[in-house]
Amino acid sequence: MSVARVATFDEPPVLHADDDRRKNSLHELLRSAPGFIAGYELREEATGRLMSVTVWESEAALEAGERKVRNRPVKDQRGIRPSRIERWVLDDSF
Repeated sequence: MSVARVATFDEPPVLHADDDRRKNSLHELLRSAPGFIAGYELREEATGRLMSVTVWESEAALEAGERKVRNRPVKDQRGIRPSRIERWVLDDSF
């Protein structure tokens, strides 16, 4: 059963000068994780709020991916924390 991780950032984050490099290293890490299906970053133009949605083959794959992200080198971490994280079961795709 596929699952989605939805992270919401209510306040626009303060980014590092090298955030593009950090973001790219995160995307590469996620794409290489077993069970990763897709990822999306969404931005609300009026407020700057952000949302990150990743889709995984299973809850176990999602948890393993989260561990990989937490354990990456500090120099590659973006240093932004979501206001909330939710997990959703994918019922259907279209």
